[in-house]
Amino acid sequence: MQRITRHCLRVASCEGLTEFYADLLGMQTFGSVNEPTFGFDATQCCLTFHATASARHKPKQHDFFWKIGITLRDLDAAVAYLRSRGAEVTDPLQFLDIGYMAKLIDPNGFIIELLQQGFEGHHTPAPDGHPIAAQATLAHITLRVTDLDAAKAFFEGELGMRLMSVQPVHEYAFCLYFYCWSDEALPDPDLTAVANREWLWSRPYAFIELQHLELPSKKLRKVGKRSAGFEGFAYDGPDGTVFVAIETMKSLT
Repeated sequence: MQRITRHCLRVASCEGLTEFYADLLGMQTFGSVNEPTFGFDATQCCLTFHATASARHKPKQHDFFWKIGITLRDLDAAVAYLRSRGAEVTDPLQFLDIGYMAKLIDPNGFIIELLQQGFEGHHTPAPDGHPIAAQATLAHITLRVTDLDAAKAFFEGELGMRLMSVQPVHEYAFCLYFYCWSDEALPDPDLTAVANREWLWSRPYAFIELQHLELPSKKLRKVGKRSAGFEGFAYDGPDGTVFVAIETMKSLT
């Protein structure tokens, strides 16, 4: 099956990235000094950084790009390890019927969501090895959209991706949509079924996660080419690697 191979982020500096992604999170290092790439496994999705931004990323509530998502077998064990290394991590919590999660910030200000593959109390022991890397998947890149029809036309129509899950969060006026190219059968064919979610978080491949803002008055911030933020993602198309630049997704906002 086709898969997402890279998420590309523009940063002001690559300083501290190796210490954070390789030393702390246990990712392997690929690429070059000026274009470092990190991933838990060469067969999974990786993060590539380009030091072309004029300032550090400062996330705002209505940015087009939201966060990086990493799924884990045992979130509590991961949080305990990170704190033992001096990292600042939020307390884990079960967010509604979505998932058991915590957050931390990388050296350039990007939000990283740590999401347990099972709900609270449903952890599985992490295998031997690095406390993060041995149990983790770089699973989600989360984008915010306001035009859901345009988003569906782009990801389903143009890219041929499959909608795997729809997760309404009406209490906070948004709904989540998860896309990839998987042909795996869902545990429950109903895309909104809660029964699919732990299964979804356990997949060993990456998704595009869309947070559709349901309030029509909300406007998303679009960053320029000299600003830190999301550049786009790459996938293995039938004729080789295809890069989808953020500019081709601006209509979704």
